Amino acid sequence: MTDYLIPGTVTVAAIIAGLLVWRRLHRVSFWLVVGFPVKALVVYSTWKAVASGCGLARRRQRWRWTFPGLGG
Repeated sequence: MTDYLIPGTVTVAAIIAGLLVWRRLHRVSFWLVVGFPVKALVVYSTWKAVASGCGLARRRQRWRWTFPGLGG
């Protein structure tokens, strides 16, 4: 386990540094490849709570019976 700790830490640090440099040098490609998919996943995962808090989502009735000629 400890044999992989230092190389793993160095690898993660190099990936983070590379992403930061990429974001600084070319924002558009970084946004298209990394930023947008991450933001889309965040919005998708929090949409239910946001929609129910705003009143945009309500539970639909499982069965809705309608009869012609009756109101409601």
